[in-house]
Amino acid sequence: MDTSTFRAAVAAIAFIFCISSFQLTYAQDASMRVDMNINLKVDTTKVRLYEMRKDESDKVKTVTLRMNYGSAQILNPEDAAELNEGGCNILSVDVVYTDFKNEDVQDILNKKRVAELYFLCPDVFNQKMVDWNFVEQLGYATEDGAKKLFHGIVIKYLKVPFYKPESPESMFGDLSVESIGDTSLFPILEKHIKFDEELICVDLTGSMSPYYIQVFTWLHLKHNKQMLNFSFFNDGDMTPDYLKRAGRVGGVYLCKTNSIDTITNYAFKCISNGFGGDTPENNVESVIKGLEKYPKTKQVVMLADNWADMRDYSFMSKIDKPVKVIVCGMDLFGVKKPINTQYLDLARRTKGSVHTMEDDILDLALKREGDEITIDGVPYVIRGGRFMMK
Repeated sequence: MDTSTFRAAVAAIAFIFCISSFQLTYAQDASMRVDMNINLKVDTTKVRLYEMRKDESDKVKTVTLRMNYGSAQILNPEDAAELNEGGCNILSVDVVYTDFKNEDVQDILNKKRVAELYFLCPDVFNQKMVDWNFVEQLGYATEDGAKKLFHGIVIKYLKVPFYKPESPESMFGDLSVESIGDTSLFPILEKHIKFDEELICVDLTGSMSPYYIQVFTWLHLKHNKQMLNFSFFNDGDMTPDYLKRAGRVGGVYLCKTNSIDTITNYAFKCISNGFGGDTPENNVESVIKGLEKYPKTKQVVMLADNWADMRDYSFMSKIDKPVKVIVCGMDLFGVKKPINTQYLDLARRTKGSVHTMEDDILDLALKREGDEITIDGVPYVIRGGRFMMK
């Protein structure tokens, strides 16, 4: 539903934001309202004139949404079309403005601008890895001068292409080291998959293709005769995003096998029937359904997308086996991001562990409120029972 259709359906809207420590309620007609809670951690910087951030990689793309001075209306909404197509990992959002008259008025205007972005591209708000920044420009002397400066929202993102195979055979080719090139996951898989009543839980949404191909190639080259339990997930097959309900999204495919042909066929069904849609994924639902079908499971090995939150994060308490999370995508197209703290929480609460290309993060279950850890030079602390970047 585009912005104009939404506004036609809802005559008046009330927005409730929690941006840093601020809150806004905005409504045209109290008799009809839609309340939204949007929590963002926003930095504010002051500059003479706004300059775009330097890109870390030539794969970084930019959308510049223009607004007039003193207005929240987006003048070129069509330029954001790709952000609604899926597969966009948002790096940063800059809300650029000039505070000429009144700080309180400007605060409300900025939040209205964020609301306009929400209506245009709601999935931008579903991603935890986004660097939000309010940028106040000071390079003017008069209101006429302020009007000549840029006002609007600048979004930086990475577009991850969807992988849509035509057949199981075309999906993985000859499953050889030469055909895939990247084997960086092999040492992690070798270390943590023991072929002893494990549940291998794999995110098969589009952005994960460079990683799950490595998993299947490694399994093919192992030629192991012992069975493994698999739970593949795509976050709901082709269910529209607005119909997805955490814990029962669907798009989970289960099998118990030692045959690479069987694995390939199930993976192909999963990938063909859905590619994820919005950013959050049904990781926990996939684990729960796998454990229900394979109750003898001793541990779960999950391949997870660092850029994607768990849609069903609140259901983690239903998992009664340790989860080893192999986090993929922390270095995507040369852009490095810190670890998604939801996977630290999952490992801690299930007495499991987290594994990256560089580190094994163990004994998380021993960590208590206020404890700190450092991963790849980034400090994290437990506050309110959850990990967060310090």
